[in-house]
Amino acid sequence: MAETAAADVVVIGDDAPDDDLVVESLGQRIRRLRVARGLTQQQVVGTRYTRAFLGAVESGARAPSPEALAYVARRLGVPVDDLRYGRPPGVADQLAAEHAAARRALSAGQVAAAEQALTRIRRRADHYRLPELAGWAGYHLAEAQLHRGLTEDAAARYDELARAVPDGCPALRAAVLARQAYCLLVTGDAPRAVAILEGGLRALRATPPVDADAELRLTNALMYTFLELSWRDRARRLERDVSPLLDRVANQEWVAQFHAIAGQLRRDGELAEADHHLREAGRRYAELGLTREIGLCRWARGYVLLRAGRPGEAGTELRRAREILGAVGAVLDEAGATLELAEARRREGVLDEAGELAEHAARTATACDHRELMAEADRVRGLVRAAQGDADQARRLLLRAVDRYERAGLMGDVVITCRHLAELLLAGAERDAAAAVLRRGLRAAERLS
Repeated sequence: MAETAAADVVVIGDDAPDDDLVVESLGQRIRRLRVARGLTQQQVVGTRYTRAFLGAVESGARAPSPEALAYVARRLGVPVDDLRYGRPPGVADQLAAEHAAARRALSAGQVAAAEQALTRIRRRADHYRLPELAGWAGYHLAEAQLHRGLTEDAAARYDELARAVPDGCPALRAAVLARQAYCLLVTGDAPRAVAILEGGLRALRATPPVDADAELRLTNALMYTFLELSWRDRARRLERDVSPLLDRVANQEWVAQFHAIAGQLRRDGELAEADHHLREAGRRYAELGLTREIGLCRWARGYVLLRAGRPGEAGTELRRAREILGAVGAVLDEAGATLELAEARRREGVLDEAGELAEHAARTATACDHRELMAEADRVRGLVRAAQGDADQARRLLLRAVDRYERAGLMGDVVITCRHLAELLLAGAERDAAAAVLRRGLRAAERLS
C-alpha cells in the first residue's frame, strides 16, 4: 500500500564527518589541481599568460582577474565556480541527493536523523557557496520544528530565512512565504496570512518571466487559506487560474499538493472529481516517498466524505490518516485528523469515543497554541456535551468556540457554530439569547462575502 512507500528511508551521508572541508587558498587549490594533473605552470598558462603570473597566483601574491580565473579553470578542466570555491566534483548533485533523502526521512518521522543530515548539508553548502541548497536545508530544518508542533520556533526560523533568501531563488522564497502565512493562520491571524500571500503573488507576477514553481506554491497556500476561511469560490477561481501551470512545474511535491487542495474544494455532488484529485495527489506523494503527505491525503478524503454526509466512510479514512500521522510524529496533523474523526463519530452517535478523541486533540492544540484547532475542539466537545444532555457545559464550549473562531478571522466557522449554539439555546427556551447568537452569525456571514 502507498502508505509504506517511505518506510525504508535511509538518509545519505548523515554520519559523514565535516573534517574533509579543506580550507585552502585559491592559489593553493590551483597548484594542487595542476600538480594532480601532471601539468607545469607553463602548460597551464599556455601563450596567454606568463609562468611568473601563475606562480604569483599560486603563492597568493596576486589575485587573478575573473577572465584569468576562467581561463585557468578551462585549462585545468574544472568549472570556474568549482575552482573558485573549492568544490569537489559532483558535490552539488551529491548534496541535492542527500537533501532529497533527508526530506523523505522527515516525512517518515525520522526527525532527528533528518535534522542531523540537514544541518550537515547546510554547513557544506555554505562552505561550497551553494546558497540555494543551503537555504532549502534551512527551510526543512524549520519544517522539522513544525512537524513536532513547535509552531513558534518554526515561525521564527521561517522569518529568519525570509531575510536571507538569496537573489534568484523564487521557488525557495515562495516556500518560505507560504510557511510564514501558514504559521500566522495557525496562530489566529488569518487576515495577515492572506495579505502576505496576495502580496507575494503580486510581487512575483510583477517581474516576468514568472517562475512556475514559485507561482504554484504561493497559489496553493492561498487556495488552502481561502478554504480555511470558507471562501470556496475564490479558491476555485485560483485553481482555474493556476491549472495551466502544472505541466511547467518541476517540483512534483507541489503539484501533488495542488491536487490535494483541489480535492478538498469539491462539493457534495463532486465526489468523483474529489476522488480523482486526491488519488492523484496520493500517487505522486507515494512516488516521492512522502509518508506524512500520504496521511494528509487520507485526512483530506475523510474531510470530503464527512461533508458529503457519509460519516462511516469518512471515519475509516480518518482513522487511517490518524494512524499514519501519529506514527510519523506529525503532531498538529495528527490532532487535526483526530478532531475530524471525533466529528465523524459524533455524527454516528458514538458520543463517548467522540468526546475522548476531541479531548485528546484539544490538549495537543492548547500545547501547540493552534488557535483553529482549539476552536474546533471546543465546538466538537460542545456538540458532544449537548447530545449527552449537558446543556450548560455545551453552551460554554460552543460560545468559547465562537469567540476563538472570530478572533482567528474564520467567519465561516463562526456562522456554523452560531447556528449550533442557537439551536441549543432554543431547545432550552432561551429565545432572546438564541436571537443574539443568530445575529452574531449573520454579521459573520456578511463578512464572508
